[in-house]
Amino acid sequence: MKVLLDMVISPNGYIAREDGSEDWLPDEGWDEFVDLAKELNNIVMGRETYTQVTNRYEEYNFDNVPCEYKLIVTRNRDFQAPDRYVVVHSPEEAIKYLQVQGVETAFLIGGGKLNSEFIKKGLVDQLQLTVNPYLIGKGRPFLAPDDFEMPLTFVESSELPGGRAKLKYIVQKDK
Repeated sequence: MKVLLDMVISPNGYIAREDGSEDWLPDEGWDEFVDLAKELNNIVMGRETYTQVTNRYEEYNFDNVPCEYKLIVTRNRDFQAPDRYVVVHSPEEAIKYLQVQGVETAFLIGGGKLNSEFIKKGLVDQLQLTVNPYLIGKGRPFLAPDDFEMPLTFVESSELPGGRAKLKYIVQKDK
């Protein structure tokens, strides 16, 4: 199984304002996200990402994403997710669950704490960043500070509508 970490970021690496709001992101970015989630048939997110997006955006939230497997990763053993979501308690448990379902690529969508946890454990295979031309002075980083390094090999870049740029990388793994 491969893990694709896909994030939309500001040029200085933020995925949301400090309060979690993402109103600076363009609507077409949501449509691109939904298309990829549908293609990969899954999304893997942290509890904070799930809660922030679901509580904040009625029309643009994960309930409306047409994929079969929606996983919320949390350390909180008491967290209860609504129907159509699966709660797991570690990156490894998320991967194992999706493997059993026959999923080929896990679609990791954040937030920063979960992204760093996957990276620190060497579980990410591909990194895809869409850089939105909007600076935020303070916010939530796409990677939480932690003790890790992850060498990357550049694959390609492309220009998207609205002055956005998509960057694709493969993670260099030790053989």
